[in-house]
Amino acid sequence: MRKEAIVIGKNYECRKTDFARPIIGEVVKKEDEGCIVNVERFYGLDADKINAADGKVMIKYSEVAGIVSSECFFS
Repeated sequence: MRKEAIVIGKNYECRKTDFARPIIGEVVKKEDEGCIVNVERFYGLDADKINAADGKVMIKYSEVAGIVSSECFFS
């Protein structure tokens, strides 16, 4: 995704190339080369790649797959 399209405070699915599966997290900061994501959901094999102290990881803008909606509608 483009930097301009990403909104701080929203949750996104991210597909980091060095992770086994996609992660979902909230964007907390945008920088020139990517954004800082507070990881909320991840696959267990990737636990060692996430900062244990604060649960954050650096994501390149090209690795952001799309926004994840927290709202559900059932009819």
